[in-house]
Amino acid sequence: MRRKMSPALNALQVARHAGLAACLAAAIPAALLAGQVSPANAGGMYEMVSHDFAVGIDQAKTLRIEGAAAIVAVGNPSIADAIIQRSDMLLLVGRSYGATNVLVLDHDGNELASLIVNVVDAAPRLVTVSRGKMQSSYNCAPQCQAIMRIGDSADFSEGVTKQTRAKMGLATEGAEATAAGGGEQ
Repeated sequence: MRRKMSPALNALQVARHAGLAACLAAAIPAALLAGQVSPANAGGMYEMVSHDFAVGIDQAKTLRIEGAAAIVAVGNPSIADAIIQRSDMLLLVGRSYGATNVLVLDHDGNELASLIVNVVDAAPRLVTVSRGKMQSSYNCAPQCQAIMRIGDSADFSEGVTKQTRAKMGLATEGAEATAAGGGEQ
């Protein structure tokens, strides 16, 4: 035979059960995100890959995917890019500092992977020189050469851009001359 509870005791019992439910509601998704339990093992209909990846700014990294990737969607393409190289391989490219998400879908629109791509500074040979509000960047491997990086002053960046365009123009002219048969043999 059950005893009748006072309203205060009943409210305490309900709150305790609600607290347990809230803890479970928070713990299960946290365990899924931490990779302790996969959705397939937790009774989900399919297994989905979810990971964080670090890519260096102005660098690329390959990533293998389970299944046949057909569509890639990037949350913020100014931060990173994802290119399907083969149906089971992506190329992640760091464009600028920050984080964005990448979704990989198959031909039927099923999610194969959900990624967070963090674009970071992965070049240990970089030197940044700050003079008041002016900033300039150099790649020192082994001698320091000026490079253009996010945060550099406009005057410095313009100078590097002009030199880079001039160099690319000379390289293009040389390639065109070689293709036309005018290059050195």
